[in-house]
Amino acid sequence: MNNLPFKKMKGEFGNLGFTNHSYWVKFELDNQLKKNITYYLQTAEPITDNVNLYLFNQHGQVQLQRSGDNIDFKHKANLFRRTIFKIDLNPLEKKYAYIELKNDGEKNTLPLILRSSESQLRNVYHEQMLMGLFYGILFTVVITHLFFFIALKDLIFLYYTLYVMCVVLCHAALDGFFHQYLVQDNNWLNRHAVIIFAIGGSYFFGKYSEIILGIKNKNAFLHYCFKVLYFLLGIVLLAIVLFPVFLSYSYPIVNILTLAGMALIVFSVIILLIKRQPVDLFYLSGISILFVCFTIVILLNFGVSYHSIFLDNITKAGIALEVVALSLAMANQIRLLKSKKDELQALALQRAYEMNETKSHFLSNMSQELRTPLNAIIGFSHLMDSEITDPKMRLNFELIKQASSTLMSSVNDIIDFSKIERNELYLDQIEFSPLTVISSVKERFAKLIEDKGLLFKFSSSFDQDLFVIGDAARLDQILSNLLSNAVKFTLKGTVFFNVEVKILVDGDLELCVEIIDTGEGIPANKLETVFNMFTQLEVDNKRRFGGFGIGLCVVKALVDLHQGDIKLQSVLHEGTNCKVILRYPLAVVKQTFVNKFPKDNYDLLDHHILVVEDNPMNQMVLKMMLKKWKNTRVSFALEGAESWR
Repeated sequence: MNNLPFKKMKGEFGNLGFTNHSYWVKFELDNQLKKNITYYLQTAEPITDNVNLYLFNQHGQVQLQRSGDNIDFKHKANLFRRTIFKIDLNPLEKKYAYIELKNDGEKNTLPLILRSSESQLRNVYHEQMLMGLFYGILFTVVITHLFFFIALKDLIFLYYTLYVMCVVLCHAALDGFFHQYLVQDNNWLNRHAVIIFAIGGSYFFGKYSEIILGIKNKNAFLHYCFKVLYFLLGIVLLAIVLFPVFLSYSYPIVNILTLAGMALIVFSVIILLIKRQPVDLFYLSGISILFVCFTIVILLNFGVSYHSIFLDNITKAGIALEVVALSLAMANQIRLLKSKKDELQALALQRAYEMNETKSHFLSNMSQELRTPLNAIIGFSHLMDSEITDPKMRLNFELIKQASSTLMSSVNDIIDFSKIERNELYLDQIEFSPLTVISSVKERFAKLIEDKGLLFKFSSSFDQDLFVIGDAARLDQILSNLLSNAVKFTLKGTVFFNVEVKILVDGDLELCVEIIDTGEGIPANKLETVFNMFTQLEVDNKRRFGGFGIGLCVVKALVDLHQGDIKLQSVLHEGTNCKVILRYPLAVVKQTFVNKFPKDNYDLLDHHILVVEDNPMNQMVLKMMLKKWKNTRVSFALEGAESWR
């Protein structure tokens, strides 16, 4: 063995670079004290495959101690993550030491650090503190961002979590923790842990950087370069799995690819900054630290720079700072995601508002278009009804008039519904007789109720015809909708229509209308929702009874405009009681005008009527109606401007 060409090591760590060769180291230990001493020798890195220490004493006796991660952890000379050998020297004893080491292509360094028991204990204590801080930061980042990914379902958090996890496992393998705590057997995963997690870390950091920099959308060429890098990393990983001999070549190749990836990221950042595109400052700080640390590590691995205690520790501190900076960048990413979500919600609300406006205008325009032919149908029905004497034909025309009136009521509800959505519903303030409106509604529904086989009961406390200020058409609409609902949902029994009138102290008229039916009724838990838009109790109800489900919504809006009150009481399968209270100012009593026109026929006594109507069908209906009037001259105009000529 003495014939081997030994050379003096350089530097504190004896850097051998990437190699799969066997090396021998020799040195002497001389105890010049007259007492027993014990030393702990720290040498080759924890990832070294095989490290054997041969100690020869002056009598030629040899002691063998084994270490390395290519043997089961329990067979190591000292059950510790580092390559540590215990050396005992008797008083004035001299020993000759030979160290044999072999690796599978990973980087090799050969520090020879001899420590006393006390010094070794202090060193382990300080190392454990630093390692605890380092791995504690990284594990905290992993768990935190894993939770963020689960909550936000954004891939950037998954890639960042997997990157930091690969960094943790790669350093755990380099520091010997992986072999000591995770995989103590001499198996394939233990021997390949460093290279596998290094490849994984490079891949996930590249994907994370692509997303945070927006490479895919901002620069197609750079996105293609990243794809090439991922492809090469995948080829290396596949070769490691399929061809064991390739392992020794994979370490320098992965280091080169990692450095190329860092250069690509730096180049991407420079391109974005030149184009004045935003780059997160925390991310920029993180990759700057990472680039410096990776450059130092790779230079050390290739033997370009010598190991030192300072450089060996500064890389871990740098990686911890890099992870902290990138985590702050991820915090900014959360803020950006929230801001983007708020923008999308605002845009969605704006779109919903626009769609609602479009829908309202569509409903309004559609309803107006329906009104014109409906008016013509109703007008023709009245004309022909008065001319036909056949009872069967008259019955048919009566059905047409009822169906047309029902459809017209629905069209009016749709128009009012669109006005409610646009806050355009208002009340006219004109003089009218509530008694006249109520009587008209009563007569209109009396026949309809009787034709359905129901009993109709009407009562009123009106003792004189009073005039009020308000909107007669809206009062008619409220009463018609409520009576229509009562008739619709009552299959047998009675419909009650009760009216009470009070003159209040302040001079207003209080009109209390109560409509009671013995119909289907409403469940107690549904009473609060029946005034909502498009509400009927069940889908089956819409099939059985029809309707849009907006009648009560319109009624509620009109009652609110009156500043009145509407109350519902109902028992399922027994009936419903609806009570509406409205207030109207009493009109000032005016001088009564004498009607000069005949009441028993249509005679305007040679007066002239001007009709402005732009629809030809409506003009035809009006001409047919007015043709029967006596002593009446009629002129038609299509528009207001024409009527002035």
